[in-house]
Order: sequence, then structure tokens, then C-alpha cells
Amino acid sequence: MNNKKNLTVKEAFNLAVQNHQEDKIDIAQELYNQVLKIDPNHSLALNNIGIIFKDLGEYQKAKDCYEKAIEINPSYADAHNNLGIIFKDLGENQKAKDCYEKAIAINPGYADAHNNLGILFKELKENEKAKDCYEKAIAINPTYADAHYNLGILFKELKENEKAKDCYEKAIAINPNFADAHNNLGVIFGNLGEHQKAKDCYERAIEINPGYAAAHHNLGATFINLGEIQKAKSSYEKAIKIDPLNKVSQVAYGKILLGLNDKLKGYEYIKKGEGVIKFTPSYYKII
Repeated sequence: MNNKKNLTVKEAFNLAVQNHQEDKIDIAQELYNQVLKIDPNHSLALNNIGIIFKDLGEYQKAKDCYEKAIEINPSYADAHNNLGIIFKDLGENQKAKDCYEKAIAINPGYADAHNNLGILFKELKENEKAKDCYEKAIAINPTYADAHYNLGILFKELKENEKAKDCYEKAIAINPNFADAHNNLGVIFGNLGEHQKAKDCYERAIEINPGYAAAHHNLGATFINLGEIQKAKSSYEKAIKIDPLNKVSQVAYGKILLGLNDKLKGYEYIKKGEGVIKFTPSYYKII
């Protein structure tokens, strides 16, 4: 690295990309800046340093980089897509939509842009358009785990549990370590009354990501359905330890404690989660 100042633009850019891919962000950023100092119109370096700024939460700087990259190269589909992500994160949905659609117009086979447009349509409650986008992304790239997963979320919300199940299972087949997909598949199994399978899914999600509070919470609810109350209590405790502000877990834990006759502590947790769900004392009781 001592000789990086003597690198050509091409060498410096390639080394920057290598370091970026290895999460050596400081070195990558320094090298991208070196490229841009020599060639201020290097659109690829502008796009990539924009990604760094976005990941650092510096959205305005990221936006400036993407817009400059597009000004230099109006047909730069990646920069349009990345600018769309920034606009979506900033809540400017129409601008995000325009960017994604521009990326697709430039490159109709751009699976990421179709997927991102689908996410936006889903948030806008335009479910049919979202479904079309996800399916296009999958048609372009059948091994696109995120698109299968997102389509599964849509089907789940439409209460099409079997279709959602198929989507999550496809996502997991592609990426066996997809913790969110395991968790969501567990929710589907729970909806279908297959609580043992749900348990297996949540445990797999937790194995992949031990700090996954939602999976611990869902596992707790599943243990209640399986009649394993002490295990449910333990799962809710883990969920609350990971996410102390999760009121839903606090209420669920409080109800467990009430059922175990620990009324003082139980009501304490119910009060912490007050307003999340209406509490009725007969909701849960151990006999």
C-alpha cells in the first residue's frame, strides 16, 4: 500500500474495488478519492464512493455522487438505481420510482431495479404492481433469493399462505443462511397450525443470527402453542434482553409471568407494554 500514490487510475480504481469488497472502507475511500483527483469525471468511482457515503448514513453526499455520475453518463443504470434507493430512504417515493424505472428503461434485464421497484410499490399498497416487479426480477434471475423472499412477504400479507411458504422455501434453498426467510417461514407454519415445523424454523433463524429478537419472540409464542411454558418464558426473556424496548414481547412475557403466579412482575411487564394489545386477565392461565 505504500506505493498506492504511484498507481495508474485503472490500478487505483481496481484496488479500491477490491478493498471495498473486503470491507476495508477507509482504504477504498482513499483510493476512490485518488482516482477522482486525477479524473473528476470517473463515473464508476463516483458511484462507488456514493455507496460508501450511503452506508455511512451521509445521504446528501451519496446523492451528490450518484447525480454527478449520471450527469457524466446518463445511461449508467446502476447509478440511477442507487439514486432511487437514496430517494426511497429519504421518503421521496415518486423520485425513487422515476429512478428505478429509468434504470429499467436503460437495462430491462436489471433484476435489482425490478426488485427495488417492487418494494416501493408494496409500500405504496400497489400489490399487483409489486407482484409483477418481483416476478420479473425472478424471471431474469431465478436464483434471486431476496426477490423470492419479498414475493413471499406479499403473499403472506394477502393471506396466501401456501404461496408464501413456497417463496420462502425457494429463498432458503438458494440461501440456506437467510435468517429472515427461516423466521417468516416459521410464521407461515404457525398460521397453518404446524407448530413443530414453526419451532424448527425459528430455531434455525436463531442459530444463524443469535441476536434475532423477533425470532426469539416468535419461538416463545410457538412454545406456548406447544404447551412448553418454561421454554416460552426463556424465549421471551431472550427477546427482551436483545430488544428491551419491544413492547409486544414485554406484554407476552408479562402474561407468562401472570400464568406462573408471579403477579407483581407480570403486571410490571404488562404496564411496560401498555397500549400494545388490550390485556384481559383470562388470556392466559396455567392450571
